[in-house]
Amino acid sequence: MSLPALAAAERVFLEALNQLEVRYLVVGMSAAVVQGAPGVTQDIDLWFERLDDPRIGQAAKTAGGVWVSGSFGMRPPSIGGLGLEDRFDVVLHLHGLRDFESEYAESCTEMVDAVPLKPLPLERVIVSKRAANRLKDRAQLPALEATLAAARPEADSET
Repeated sequence: MSLPALAAAERVFLEALNQLEVRYLVVGMSAAVVQGAPGVTQDIDLWFERLDDPRIGQAAKTAGGVWVSGSFGMRPPSIGGLGLEDRFDVVLHLHGLRDFESEYAESCTEMVDAVPLKPLPLERVIVSKRAANRLKDRAQLPALEATLAAARPEADSET
């Protein structure tokens, strides 16, 4: 028996985002894990096309949570509340990447607990982690690169 990756409220929130047609990407280690990379993460990083989209708040409310859109650059946006807790982080900037539209256009859909998600492609996660150059990002690179190498078709022809 496998355990669900998403809690009930998380699933409701993501399904509501999809039903309301809010454009977002799952990024960071969350995106890597969705694509089969070994690793763990404590939260789900989301990059929204538009932070001023009122449908984000609607989706949070549907899941019993709240959307705080931030305030005048003093406070970053956040998603929380009962059930959603602090599991979602809103990403404002990703090092080394292009604009949202360009990255979104190259993403594919992955199913997680029967919820369709759009993760940033693993190649782009690696680019971003390399550009951020934080210690924790550098530590994750070997596993991410190995996962990417194993997923490439030419890896099959060498065995």
